[in-house]
Amino acid sequence: MNKQIARVCQILGYWRLIDPLILNKNGGFCMKRLKRTVRGTALPLLMLCLILLGAGCSKKQYTLTIAVEGEGTTLPKPGQHNYEQDTFVQLQTISDKYSVFDHWAGRDADSVTTDNKIFMHSDKSITAVFTTLNHPLNININPVMSGHVQIDLVTDAGKIGFPHGQTARLTAIPNQAGTYFVKWSGDLSGPDNPVELLITSDKNITAHFAKAALEVTAGPGVIRAGQAFNVTMTVKAGERPIPNIIINLTENKSQPFQGTKTALTDANGVAVFENLMFYEGNYNLTFSSTNLTSIKKGFTVDVAGAGAPTDPYLIHNLYGLEFIGEHLDACFRIAKDIDASATAATSYNGGKGWLPLGQKSTASFKGQIDGNHKTISNLYIYRPDEEYVGFIGLITTAVQIKNLNLADVDITGYNRVGGLVGEVKDVPTFLADNCSVTGAIKGSIFTGGMFGRLSGTVSNCHTDTTTVAIIINDDSFNLGGFAGSAAGATITHCYAIGSVTGNNKFGGLLGSATDSSINQCYALGDVIRLPRNALNTAIGGFVGYLAYGCQITDCYSRGDVEGREDLGGFCGYLVRSIIERCYSTGSVPVPFADRGGFVGYRSTSVEAVITDCYYDSETSGCSDTGKGEPLTTAEMQNADNYSRWGFGMIWDISPAINDGYPYLRNTPQ
Repeated sequence: MNKQIARVCQILGYWRLIDPLILNKNGGFCMKRLKRTVRGTALPLLMLCLILLGAGCSKKQYTLTIAVEGEGTTLPKPGQHNYEQDTFVQLQTISDKYSVFDHWAGRDADSVTTDNKIFMHSDKSITAVFTTLNHPLNININPVMSGHVQIDLVTDAGKIGFPHGQTARLTAIPNQAGTYFVKWSGDLSGPDNPVELLITSDKNITAHFAKAALEVTAGPGVIRAGQAFNVTMTVKAGERPIPNIIINLTENKSQPFQGTKTALTDANGVAVFENLMFYEGNYNLTFSSTNLTSIKKGFTVDVAGAGAPTDPYLIHNLYGLEFIGEHLDACFRIAKDIDASATAATSYNGGKGWLPLGQKSTASFKGQIDGNHKTISNLYIYRPDEEYVGFIGLITTAVQIKNLNLADVDITGYNRVGGLVGEVKDVPTFLADNCSVTGAIKGSIFTGGMFGRLSGTVSNCHTDTTTVAIIINDDSFNLGGFAGSAAGATITHCYAIGSVTGNNKFGGLLGSATDSSINQCYALGDVIRLPRNALNTAIGGFVGYLAYGCQITDCYSRGDVEGREDLGGFCGYLVRSIIERCYSTGSVPVPFADRGGFVGYRSTSVEAVITDCYYDSETSGCSDTGKGEPLTTAEMQNADNYSRWGFGMIWDISPAINDGYPYLRNTPQ
């Protein structure tokens, strides 16, 4: 417009007289002033042109109002702007760092074209809407399906948009018991759970889960029986320790042990089983916890001690007893009561039960055993065709056994069968003291409650067994409640309670004895004959056959006696031996030959000596003399009738003890 007016003025010759047109603030033009007066006809013409051309200075104006919502701005800047009618205004949006233009809003938002222009044909009002930039949060699970991540109220993993600057609280949750969250990786690290994450950019993270596992991380190198030790367990899920896990410890074969059986992991995932104490043997432990895979750990516990007299091997269980069989010349001490009932299992040694220690002459037992006043119970042996059968099979050297108890044994053998030892063979230096056996003993030849055949010195020992003969080849002999046979033995302060059932040469304490000394001993059990064999000879309430240099002093028997020949209440057959200060009370039925209330058969040789010996004529049913003198029951219970017996030192008598019969002061009743 300015150029058009200037051109008109130039044509009319007045352009020099007019100041440049001024652009007003609304974008139009107007004349400021005239330089001089225009005269003549040209002036009206000029004015007409100016009026016509100046009509543009008065074109209608419209207001454009721009507002902003969110973080951003516009060009033109937010506010009000005036434009001539029919003007196209170019709009521009400018987002800040963390926002994005979303759309135009307001009354006239629809007037904005797709290329951000607005046509001014009226007043316009628009709003530029900016939204905060959203960042995707991509969450991965490793291993797949092992867990999930809770994000605020969202529980499923995946791509989720978060406004810039928002904090997301992430909680990793395992999908199954026994699985634990381990760590974050990617744009988030560390083991914290839950954790807060500031969203300032696109995030890609992984939640790692792992199955917790038990691990034995520390234990003793060498385990000795009866010695305490610790085992350390660790529970981890991956590399993350898991606290507050209860771990239980069991032994797979239910073998007893002492110490901690339940432990709890600490903050480092560590649990300690303290003061564990096992005994010799092979063990298989199971460490278990709810929802975790159990682990098994096998180990061997060595026998404690060195096997020397001053440092014996310590035996705590059946495994330890078996260990003796591998070290026959060592010294041992029984450290605790032992239940050997496992020897009765059909799977144990093929159903034969316990394998006697040193069962062969080339491998006899040559060590020492201190029973330590402990008891081995329920020992089972079934070897009816074998010899040298017992807890110990054969002893051929100066062995010592003391303070050992065998309870409720069940032993079957053929020859040389005893609860404690099958045979002590020609060993005058053998020593046994304060030992006992209870249970059942069966054998054919040389069978006794404690010893099958005995030599050496035995004191303060006793048996309470049923000793029964097994007839093989129509023969059985030398059975006794204490020992089947004693040869070159010294037996003191010992007794046998149980019954004896046999065929030939059997008695309540000894089946037979030669060249032996028996002092202050007694037998209480009945002596019963087997009906199969017609012989049944040399049967006595105390000893069946006594010969060749034996001496028995201050002893008695109380059991009834059965048999056919050489049958005596105390001794069945006596030759070249001495019996002093002894008595018997058992019944003696009428045999075919050589029956006596005290001795059945007595050799006529001067070596067969019976001194100050008596029997109860009423209970025995006998009245013979010269082989022990008969007394009535009342007389037997009167100390005045035992003038040379040493009452008050060896013997004593009381109505409350031993049914009123004399008893031995120094031998337990």
